[in-house]
Amino acid sequence: MKHRITGVILAGGASKRMGRNKAQLPLGDRRMIEWVAGALDCLFDEVLIVTHHPQSFPMLDNVRIVQDLMNPGSRSSLIGLYTGLYHAKNDLIFAVPCDMPLLNRAVIEHMIELLDGEDVRVPLIGSHFQPLHAFYQKSCLPYMRRYIDRENYKVIRFYEDVLVRTVDEKVLRQFDPELNCFVNVNGNREYEMVQEIWKERAQQWCHEWMKKPPVRRREMTDDNRRSIGDSQRSRQNTYF
Repeated sequence: MKHRITGVILAGGASKRMGRNKAQLPLGDRRMIEWVAGALDCLFDEVLIVTHHPQSFPMLDNVRIVQDLMNPGSRSSLIGLYTGLYHAKNDLIFAVPCDMPLLNRAVIEHMIELLDGEDVRVPLIGSHFQPLHAFYQKSCLPYMRRYIDRENYKVIRFYEDVLVRTVDEKVLRQFDPELNCFVNVNGNREYEMVQEIWKERAQQWCHEWMKKPPVRRREMTDDNRRSIGDSQRSRQNTYF
């Protein structure tokens, strides 16, 4: 039984440092985005890709492909995130970029178990949020749009306006000691590192994702849900 969550893959980056489309980079016998999409499809009942080049992914089945709702002139993760959240059929999404292929199933399942009506559930590594490995409710949409309209595209800016709960680094390391699941392929150095890790752990990764049945999500009561119009003035962000 898959969770009623939409997995959103952001694939709209310019890939300037790589000089080629990162989503299409080979990893083992598939392309990077195929591994990411396959992993999310194991857990979630919808997988959606946000991209400027929808014709680039004919190899992907069981995914919806949408284009950014706005074009700011430069690529923006916040606009991609907003677009994915807007188009998702579910009220909750899990967002990752196409260049994060070492996703850890146990980490994501633990984050799902922690969900308790917050607007954002995000990992905290040291003092840094990991906003592109996080859960978002549709209640975030108006706050995201406010910063987009101001041309302030840093993803975490809107966090101060919504209810955010984090997952601590010590907890995350219980499932992924080296935190490989947060490695982004920003350039050739990271790509080479991911390839080396993949050679060592591909079989284990495939077993964890493709063979183990997903855990059932703890159901949230109506009292724990927030509608899109709810105010959070009386609520305080909690980090733990």
